[in-house]
Amino acid sequence: MTQLLTLEAQWAPKVTSLAEIVKRIGPKTRLLRNGRSSRVALLMPDRTRLMDDGTPVASFTLHRPSGRSWLTADELAESHWDDCEREVFEQSWQTEADDLAAKPYTERFYLATGRLLPIWNLLGDEAQVRRLVTQDGRSLLGRIVPAEAVNMLLDKLGIGDRIALSPDQLVEAALAGKVVPIDALSGTSLKRSRVNGEQRLEVIGFDPRALPSWKAKGCFTEIIAYQTRLFMPVNSACDIVAALAA
Repeated sequence: MTQLLTLEAQWAPKVTSLAEIVKRIGPKTRLLRNGRSSRVALLMPDRTRLMDDGTPVASFTLHRPSGRSWLTADELAESHWDDCEREVFEQSWQTEADDLAAKPYTERFYLATGRLLPIWNLLGDEAQVRRLVTQDGRSLLGRIVPAEAVNMLLDKLGIGDRIALSPDQLVEAALAGKVVPIDALSGTSLKRSRVNGEQRLEVIGFDPRALPSWKAKGCFTEIIAYQTRLFMPVNSACDIVAALAA
């Protein structure tokens, strides 16, 4: 028998401590503070990257308490990152690291278990096979089904039921790099985009005539390369997605 189980796991976030990041400060690094978010980061030179046309571009690694990202010299120049004093950097880093460490997050995911061979090809290309042990000692072996793909799997299996995904799950999937449908009626989806060196949540597939409605919900637009693009603030994304489903 094949089963699709809903599981929840609580994980401690991976945080880079102040002591760890201080060891990386050197003559070629820069201490930065974001003028918009007030967050701090350590900037380190990275390898030269090639653009699509083969042009070499200087790039950097941006280290943060919660992880790291990469940006080019042009993206850095157009961003809100500016140099800051070491005292400000260390105090802000410690505060954010403490906040992150105090907030373990709960992940909900789906596990297909049992007889999987007949439906193996329906489970997608991301073959994450895991063995999990529950709190009551049961051992479960199966394939992870991402939250954003679970209803598509039910469609493939001819099952009419739907699993209602929470706004948190949808936003989390988008931030993880997935393209997530958020409004079936309008055909809009949410995805992660990097703009000016910052990770944003972008709404795609929207009707330009509906822009006033999106803005009223808290979204904002920017004209980039002569194209109007629609973004959802990360801090309020869950509330906006919830309003779409209401």
